[in-house]
Amino acid sequence: MDCGPSVWEALRIAGWSAGRRIDTEIWTRQLVTAGFTLNDVATAVWAEFGNLKIKSSPARVPSSSLHLDPVDACIDASEEAQRLGRRYGENFSPLGMWSIQYKSYVAASGRVIAVGPGVLWQLGTSFAEALTYVVDGDAGADRTERAPWLYSDCGPL
Repeated sequence: MDCGPSVWEALRIAGWSAGRRIDTEIWTRQLVTAGFTLNDVATAVWAEFGNLKIKSSPARVPSSSLHLDPVDACIDASEEAQRLGRRYGENFSPLGMWSIQYKSYVAASGRVIAVGPGVLWQLGTSFAEALTYVVDGDAGADRTERAPWLYSDCGPL
């Protein structure tokens, strides 16, 4: 994974270490039962980063976080994931909760999207890019790339 030192530090503080693996069978069973079609990217991310609460660096304003628990965040949102799939033409699986209040999903391509009341955010085109955004924000980046899209601007979800 191609991330900067601040992301590696945030992961370490959250409890991640190289080779970390958790059992995701319970999540898989619960989410499939709830109507989700899961993708391999999501299950790989859960296995390595599941249950972590990754917090932004102190320099990021406003602060941000990503709690990687797909069941807690999205168990009731299979229809929302299906609508994302129809909109973008790829399978979206639950990822967790971004900044305490926004459900986040990861696509089969690796793209990470967060959904809030009336808005969508692309947190990154890959999980690594999304982590960098969560930890460091938009420092030095084209801010329009990650500005929230209003539902009215991109059609109903």
